[in-house]
Amino acid sequence: MSLNISRHDKNLNNKVLMILNKALHGGQITKKEAKTLLNVDVYSKDMYNILACANVLSRKHFKNLGEIYAQIGLNNSPCSKNCNFCFFGEKHGLIKEIVNIEEEEIYRKVDNFIKSGVTEVFLMATADYDFEKFLAIGRKVRKIIPKEMKLVANLGDFNREMACELKKIGFTGAYHICRLREGEDTDIPKEERISTLSIIQQSDLELYYCVEPIGPEHTIDEIVEEIFRGLEYDASVMAVMRRIPVKGTPLEKAGQISELELSKICAVTRLAAGDSIRAMGVHEPSLLSLVGGANQIYAEKGCNPRDLKKETSDGRGFSAAMANKMLLEAGWEY
Repeated sequence: MSLNISRHDKNLNNKVLMILNKALHGGQITKKEAKTLLNVDVYSKDMYNILACANVLSRKHFKNLGEIYAQIGLNNSPCSKNCNFCFFGEKHGLIKEIVNIEEEEIYRKVDNFIKSGVTEVFLMATADYDFEKFLAIGRKVRKIIPKEMKLVANLGDFNREMACELKKIGFTGAYHICRLREGEDTDIPKEERISTLSIIQQSDLELYYCVEPIGPEHTIDEIVEEIFRGLEYDASVMAVMRRIPVKGTPLEKAGQISELELSKICAVTRLAAGDSIRAMGVHEPSLLSLVGGANQIYAEKGCNPRDLKKETSDGRGFSAAMANKMLLEAGWEY
């Protein structure tokens, strides 16, 4: 599989040409080169060559296989971390009824996802969710999913002992990130997030990293910093996510980037990662990003920090069937 980028194409910026050819031949692009690519106009020919290059690399590296990860949100509760983009933020006062998904309902959702053919299972909870309860649910879920299937924890910051507990009861990985403007748009010290990243890196847990939640105000420097932070901490799965302007949250009126802009960030992230990752995600699912380097999307059930509905499968959340259809539309085998 190859991409013919000619040096005689006068419409293609020479710097972009050199960076893309470097990536196509297995070279590791630098932060400076990533910034050059992110500065490209989304309506230019350069933009579509960036998407094409990332697409070629992913089709080859991932053997044209798409992946669907299933995520189940365990609770809809006021969270003390007060992220300005999150429906759950305690100070926003948006939650009128606390919802904790009943355990039997969680297991039914997991079972339905397994039957629909998802690749991996994620359990998501707010930062204040009781850790022992999270472990108890994880222990049961581990027993009902296939032995070879990965089980991933998406929860608040944790220490070394908690990481060992997660691994011991059957979690194989953790979704954890230092969000854009962590400590400014959240009540979580940036150092706390980075400490957890270090703990995951030193543990037997896989790291799933995402550049998020991207808004129009975020600079290229900020975005590049988070792309390379994920790689620095040995993420095995990378992703990008644009911020959803949730009604009533402080950042609702800050706006939203386009899917076109998201696809460029996705492609550059994919190029920066090279062959170091085993999947490249985009969230929420985006057809354009799936032809720009991404091969992985989420199906969701339960509570969702971007959704005002108590059950996200009745709102923003994709079903496994919807995710499968989008992967096939983008030409990924599943």
